[in-house]
Amino acid sequence: MQRLNRTIFFIAVVGFGLALAACRNKKEIHSAKHSVYDTDFAVVYSAALQATREAYASVDDYPGTGTIKTAWHQVSYANNQDDLSNQRTVAQSQGLSSGSTSQSQAAAGMPTRLAYKRQFVRFDITVAGGRPWRVKVVGRAAEWDPGNAMPTELRGMARPAWLDGRTEALQVAIYRKMKRYALPMKEEVEIKTGPVMPTTDPSTFKDIPPDAARSLASIKDALGRRDYPALRGMLADDVVWSLGGAPGADTAMAMWQADPETLDAMARAIAAGCGAVEKRVACPVGAPVAGAWQLLLEPRPTVWKVASFVKAE
Repeated sequence: MQRLNRTIFFIAVVGFGLALAACRNKKEIHSAKHSVYDTDFAVVYSAALQATREAYASVDDYPGTGTIKTAWHQVSYANNQDDLSNQRTVAQSQGLSSGSTSQSQAAAGMPTRLAYKRQFVRFDITVAGGRPWRVKVVGRAAEWDPGNAMPTELRGMARPAWLDGRTEALQVAIYRKMKRYALPMKEEVEIKTGPVMPTTDPSTFKDIPPDAARSLASIKDALGRRDYPALRGMLADDVVWSLGGAPGADTAMAMWQADPETLDAMARAIAAGCGAVEKRVACPVGAPVAGAWQLLLEPRPTVWKVASFVKAE
């Protein structure tokens, strides 16, 4: 009887501990979402950057605009029914029988679990406002299917259940580094899932066709947000991305994402000024200069698109 009582007491203590930990975790998540930080911008931005880099290795930082952007990182799953590394689950989701991915078939060259879809996550972090500063964290998810050149961003009903948890984890990690500066937010402000950076006014591009100006504004915004799907939509299918490589939009995006400096060079080319050259728009305007990048836009059936972005030789 005493042993039974000890067992019951132990279970009760463990249950109370788990409940208390869950309560504390919810409180910390709430604090992370509803706090502002009363210290210098550099302190807040540096802490947010450090916390983000500790969780996600590939990060781009833009202190001038107060933004931090991670690259797409593949999501690791637990061993459950939603685990994409679970061969049986993935096979069934592809309409295959439980025995259709046997070792003998894999040895024969048939598809295995490694060939199936993968999911990715990335984050946009913004230090906004004035002192006290607010840190916004927006998570995005994407999915890659076999045969696709690029992952597809998951929005609306397709938004995966794990995204909110990973977003909250990053918010808490940032909060923990600045907890001593935290103040309760006075007003509830909705966190928008759209672009946190201002959009470009097409009228800032002078002496070029209005439709071309609108396309350039969209390209500039996509570059600033590292919105790869939006940028892909602004490329001609036969875009020239290398003087020696075969033209193609999907190949161009794959190469540019592998070397983000190329996208920074595109942004600098637009900032250098654009002008009309015959039936094209060039950024920067003028004849190509050896060793310099130049962006060319051409009118396509419904919109102006990037026809070429190469470094002159």
